[in-house]
Amino acid sequence: MSTSTNIEIQKATAERTAEIRESLADIRARVASAAQALAVNSESRKIVAVSKYKPSADILVCYEYGQRDFGENYVQELVDKAKELPSEIQWHFIGTLQSNKAKLLASVPNLHTVQTISSEKIANALNKALPTNRNTPLNVLLQINTSGEDSKSGLSPLSPSSFDSSQLSDVQKLAKHIVTLCPNLHLQGLMTIGALDLSLSANEMERNADFERLKQTRDILVRWLQDGLGSSHDGVNVSKRWRWGDESTGKLLLSMGMSSDFEAALKAGSDIVRVGTGIFGSRKTKLSST
Repeated sequence: MSTSTNIEIQKATAERTAEIRESLADIRARVASAAQALAVNSESRKIVAVSKYKPSADILVCYEYGQRDFGENYVQELVDKAKELPSEIQWHFIGTLQSNKAKLLASVPNLHTVQTISSEKIANALNKALPTNRNTPLNVLLQINTSGEDSKSGLSPLSPSSFDSSQLSDVQKLAKHIVTLCPNLHLQGLMTIGALDLSLSANEMERNADFERLKQTRDILVRWLQDGLGSSHDGVNVSKRWRWGDESTGKLLLSMGMSSDFEAALKAGSDIVRVGTGIFGSRKTKLSST
């Protein structure tokens, strides 16, 4: 096992190891079941283990059980853990990113994806901050605020009229900016958090609506990108074939679904699910963890 540094990590207890492994196995089985219902390969559905506030020892248990993708909400926490843990880990940043933290985040060699891009300012900061010796562009997902809640970050979802409109939406503008002007970034897909803390009676219906809004936004954006970035080129040469989406399929991926609703998200077409408490159990708050 290769690690980023020689920092020695205190191993989890046998009881904690068994607990995490059992939970991770259960999540994998449920993902596989949802994939089977859709007649798709379960390996095409990625689990990002959200390790926010969890010790490196817990992450190491998952790593040694074959998990490679982990998600963190805070830049410093991700940076610190990346120094302690194996370099084969693929880190996903899933929190709100401030432009003044872009350089620190970009310094992580095995940073795999930033799932929360919602402005050209952040895209530019990351594009500029990535080291020149990085072998591949950094995957980025556009964050879409499908629930329309003021408390959430993200761009407004697209509607069918967005495709034919002469005025570009914020989603189209940002996608175009990344694809044409940020060579160190790779537009991989879209992400949403969706509505939270809803009553049980409305919960499933509203979450499904969030999923459908993200799918619709993806489908409209794909059509627009394939059409040559629309009719508003602003002097940019669009004759070349633009590259975006998954490396193997070329489709824009969807990241939606968390511990409480990832099965519904998978059935709705999610490619990436972000599971924290379902694997690690309930977490301490930031205040109590300090």
